[in-house]
Amino acid sequence: MRVTSIIILLFVFGIAAFGQNKSSITFEETVIKFPKTQGGDVLNFSYPFKNTGTEPLIIENIKVACTCTKPVWPKHPIMPGKSDSITVEFDTRKVWGWQEKELRIYSNASDAYTSVYFKGNVKKGEYIKKEQEKK
Repeated sequence: MRVTSIIILLFVFGIAAFGQNKSSITFEETVIKFPKTQGGDVLNFSYPFKNTGTEPLIIENIKVACTCTKPVWPKHPIMPGKSDSITVEFDTRKVWGWQEKELRIYSNASDAYTSVYFKGNVKKGEYIKKEQEKK
């Protein structure tokens, strides 16, 4: 009976350990608010992060909803305890008004994805005005 109990406990703990993903991504900031910006400007900012897990972190993909947003992320594994950053270029030539954008970061971390955001107000720029005059 005692041997059976030990085998069952080892089996349960083995499944629990096997099912855990040991990489984890932790951002210094998950929301960046940019100042009021003139349309036509290209904004650049970054999201520093750290692998707070025990296994290498691999960012597989970052999805955005707008072609005005271009993320760049490290393609190499981020070792446990090490830091890196995701940089973003936000082109305001064709957008104006209040902007809230989400970046969905897909990695081998325990969550399916992690989101970071940026937001701010873009004043209508000359590019938009010229495009509207053409119509």
